[in-house]
Amino acid sequence: MQSAVYKQFALRMLSGNWGISLLAVLSTMLVQAMITTQLDLSSTDPSVMLVSIGLLYGATVLLAPLEMGRNWIFLDIAKAEKPRFGLLLESFGSVKDYVRAVTYYAVFYLGLNVLMLFLIVPGVWFYLTYRMVPFILRDQPELSAFAAMRESRRLMHGKKQVMLRLYASFIGWYVLVLMTGGIAYIFVQPYLHTALGGLYLEIKAEKQANETTAG
Repeated sequence: MQSAVYKQFALRMLSGNWGISLLAVLSTMLVQAMITTQLDLSSTDPSVMLVSIGLLYGATVLLAPLEMGRNWIFLDIAKAEKPRFGLLLESFGSVKDYVRAVTYYAVFYLGLNVLMLFLIVPGVWFYLTYRMVPFILRDQPELSAFAAMRESRRLMHGKKQVMLRLYASFIGWYVLVLMTGGIAYIFVQPYLHTALGGLYLEIKAEKQANETTAG
């Protein structure tokens, strides 16, 4: 499908679900803001900056279940299932789910930041390859974080350009986010993430159909 079709799909699925979508985004933004306001990321002292970055990374990883839960909410919306706000905190109630969320985001953000530090293209490749992991962990709760990463790599084989074009189609929306001082972000995030959920469902169905035919 073209990017416009995924975006139309997202708007259709969000109809009647904007309330929980905005609440999920605002809740995670509030927690993130509480963390970042306590750190001195503008300091010119290298040691202070390094400590702040380390603390920010640690806090981001420890709160990974929030980001995982937000993805689960948008996947349920894409699947036309009634999303529960409790999904945002669900991984905190299970040691297995918490470990999976923390492991994935620790590896994901570390790999992404290291690659982007040296070369942008490998960083983008890494992001596109493993972006589907939260959706996979929702659909296949028996998988470990690393098994889900392997599955994401399999699903995204030959599909990275499709996802990249979808992200590119949202550039205008992120310009609006900048123009509104970030306010539009709370509307753009549900829109984008639900579109990504639709892309995931299509790729998954296509891969399963191909495997059935091949078998």
